[in-house]
Amino acid sequence: MKDIRCECNKIICQLEGNEVIIKCRHCKRNVVIKVKGINEVSEKSKKIKEKIAI
Repeated sequence: MKDIRCECNKIICQLEGNEVIIKCRHCKRNVVIKVKGINEVSEKSKKIKEKIAI
């Protein structure tokens, strides 16, 4: 499982195979989004545009 972090170092989501796992910060449940393949994860912000290798 790979952690995807914000520039402030908090975990945004986790990648495991073809699943994106997001944990709700309020109720602590995990939301799993199943995809057919992840080619790239990129961040868009005013300060930085960085591609995260997966």
